[in-house]
Amino acid sequence: MFYFLSKILYALVAPVSLVIMLFSLFILTQIKRYLYVAFFLLLFFTNPWIAQQVMAWYEVDPIALEQKNQYDAIIIPSGFVINFNVNGQQRTNFSDGNDRMLQAIDLFKRGISTKIIYTGGSDTVFGSFGPEAKLGKDFLIACGIPDSCIWIETKSVNTYQNAAFTAQMLDVKDKNWKQKKYVLCTAGFHMRRAMACFEKQNFQVDAYSTDIRSIRSKNTILNTIMPNYGGFQAWTFLWKEWIGLVVYKIKGYI
Repeated sequence: MFYFLSKILYALVAPVSLVIMLFSLFILTQIKRYLYVAFFLLLFFTNPWIAQQVMAWYEVDPIALEQKNQYDAIIIPSGFVINFNVNGQQRTNFSDGNDRMLQAIDLFKRGISTKIIYTGGSDTVFGSFGPEAKLGKDFLIACGIPDSCIWIETKSVNTYQNAAFTAQMLDVKDKNWKQKKYVLCTAGFHMRRAMACFEKQNFQVDAYSTDIRSIRSKNTILNTIMPNYGGFQAWTFLWKEWIGLVVYKIKGYI
């Protein structure tokens, strides 16, 4: 129930929802201040320069790792893979958050770690698909990573559960896991909440930020003066993370 309500709450207070609600209020009431506020928020949220400045402030900075930086496992939280049917054939579909998987593959290939932990179940409210970690594991194997080097957790549906259920899995697979070092691969804007969840579960984890959004189209004319959906998208990600931090703090997840 909490998972379902969190999805509904976010949809109601997302930036685009606020703008639509204000325009709707103007249409229903003809009160012009709703229209003015709606236009102001629309221009504000679609300004890519403002969005990137805030994103750069909030994102966890990326770090460089070399082979001498050894970790016991690379952790990939879910949130970017589903599958769907195309004329009887199952196709795996990746969202633009898949940079965390690609960076994890790179770390593995460079010898930063010999183990990948992929955590994620069927993260959906409407509809269903196979556990994301299983889909992700199949892709990792197709990329040449041995099956024996991949551990998966297939029940979690949010970031808190990614951490909590991974800890439960490791309690069974490796009794000494709390003394080991892990590197967490997830989006820079998601890293603060993810790190807080894993540290709450007693992981010794370093942040390896991926999907860095504050550098996209930076310092260009179009970036500074032309409203576009990219600004709206950046604010949407930030809004979701800030709401998540507040809710997770209230629930005691972090």
